[in-house]
Amino acid sequence: MHSAFAQTTHLKLSDETPSVGQKINFTYNPAGTPLVGKQDIKATVYFLDDKRNPASDVVLTKTGTDFKGEFTVPADTKTLFFKMNDGEAIDDNTEKGYVYLVNDKGNQPVPGAYAMKAYLIGSGMGNYFSKLKTDPVEALTLYKKEFELYPQSEKDFGVIYLTMASSLKDDASQKIVKDKIAEWSRSGSEKEMMMATALYNRLRNKAAYDSLNAVIMAKFPNGEAAQNAAGMAINVERDATKKAALYAAYSAKYSEKNEKNTIQDNFRMQIASAYLGAGNMAKYNEWAAQVKNKSQLAMALNSAAWAMAEKGENLDEAAVLSKQSLDILDNDFKNAEAGSYMTAKQIGENNRATYRNNADTYAFILFNQGKYPEALKVQDDVYDGMKYQDAEINEHYAMILNANGLYAKTKEVVEKSILAGKSSDVLKAQLAIAYPKVKGSNAGYDEYVAGLYKQKSDMGKAKLAKEMINTPAPAFALKDFDGKEVSLASLKGKVVIIDFWATWCGPCKASFPGMQMAVNKFKDNPNVKFLFIDTWENGDNYLPGVKKFIADNKYTFHVLMDEKDAGGKQAKVVSDFKVTGIPTKFIIDKDGNIRFKYVGYSGSSEAVLDEVTNMVELTTNPDAAVAGAPKVSMLK
Repeated sequence: MHSAFAQTTHLKLSDETPSVGQKINFTYNPAGTPLVGKQDIKATVYFLDDKRNPASDVVLTKTGTDFKGEFTVPADTKTLFFKMNDGEAIDDNTEKGYVYLVNDKGNQPVPGAYAMKAYLIGSGMGNYFSKLKTDPVEALTLYKKEFELYPQSEKDFGVIYLTMASSLKDDASQKIVKDKIAEWSRSGSEKEMMMATALYNRLRNKAAYDSLNAVIMAKFPNGEAAQNAAGMAINVERDATKKAALYAAYSAKYSEKNEKNTIQDNFRMQIASAYLGAGNMAKYNEWAAQVKNKSQLAMALNSAAWAMAEKGENLDEAAVLSKQSLDILDNDFKNAEAGSYMTAKQIGENNRATYRNNADTYAFILFNQGKYPEALKVQDDVYDGMKYQDAEINEHYAMILNANGLYAKTKEVVEKSILAGKSSDVLKAQLAIAYPKVKGSNAGYDEYVAGLYKQKSDMGKAKLAKEMINTPAPAFALKDFDGKEVSLASLKGKVVIIDFWATWCGPCKASFPGMQMAVNKFKDNPNVKFLFIDTWENGDNYLPGVKKFIADNKYTFHVLMDEKDAGGKQAKVVSDFKVTGIPTKFIIDKDGNIRFKYVGYSGSSEAVLDEVTNMVELTTNPDAAVAGAPKVSMLK
């Protein structure tokens, strides 16, 4: 039964068919893998239980060329898999990964084991975490094994199985989906009828979803669907008083488990947050006291405190709210547990990142209150944790340092921020204050600043020069908003910047102000062309929404619409370019060769502008790179 899942010799478990509660020892040898010779190999084990899906960091002990570790399989685990890595380098075991089905005492896979492995390799989650090959066909085979062994599992995993089957366009797969939807729709079981609506929803068949949902609501007026609808009404209501009234009716009708992580506790948190946003502190306190999971309140508290701080209003109240958010985060940090696909350590690191963001709010409030030494104490820790990688935090730190008379430190902070591409007008203004305090006069200030920006440019080009590539760009011809076809071939002789994006992509949208600055900079250069290829949109009628987004934000982008691939997803050209995440930019030279590929958002508009500028200039003139950027003398 398990021969098909045998692993390679690189990773050996003390029991290849682990059971829950069992202590497993393992040995890993990286010879012949991407990790051979790596000095900081780490092991993370993910425990798929179809609930929390926690993960655990495993301490490795090196013995000769082997690495040894141990872990205990948590209760409810159905499938587990390893991530063996050193930074970005991952051993994917030739794309098969290291995946193990959890077994019962009779050495048979537990209910859900095959299904969770199917989800891992079919959904792309395995590829995301440890570069497993995404294979929906194999995933469907595993789902079928699950249902043959445990027919009851179809109620838990049937929807995702059929969603995956629907992505395959062969007649057999489509018939399976059609027949099962029909069976569930007329079954008379609310559970199965809801599974049919869930599938209609995933398939974006709104008419069929609405029709069947109406039947369910009429047939089961007090059932699960009705409860879900009542809960959704609470979610979408924005008025705090109306939200509270909806919750009162809901809680009177539906019972609640005595746990802190419940739907009803989330509703109470929403109501408390709504009153907080409305400025009704009495009602906020009343509802906040009823929230069991206080961690949910930290974000709302920080948002309210920041809104007051930006306006310079109610600073004493803002300070109290901000401090409460920090206290909640501190308590969560002390009690951090593994969460969904995350280890306790990762949860803690995320907590500290949020803490620093909220502490920046608190420091800014203290600064506005004139409590400069207190603000400095808080912001010192924030800045040390962020490593000058956030322009707004740097702004606040520079303001607080100047307020405390620490001008030399201000100058150091702003210099590092500029060189890291995290500058801003506020930082430049703080530098202008600090410079004469350190120097004794403004003499040489303009030359000094120009030198900083020259060094930043040279450093950026030197770094990028090491990342240059030279591979032919895939040919394409796509239509723009006006229906005009634009081909890459027609742009030969120009440097072309391609930016793959989507309207739902936060980092894409965050990068657009910087991209607009880049478009503006090169708008009079006939040899530079920007193309923004919209891709991976949801649904079918996405063109109007894309047009509206560009128009509403007044972007002067030349947008092309990616075409659908064989599977019906808007992903033809983005797939040809082998893009795995957006935003991704490509810089293509005049001969049609890709010279740069840049993934992600750099954190500020200025950084985006710098990157695009440097990549275009290097593509136009590769000799523009410098081996070592000249040093600007830093004033002490």
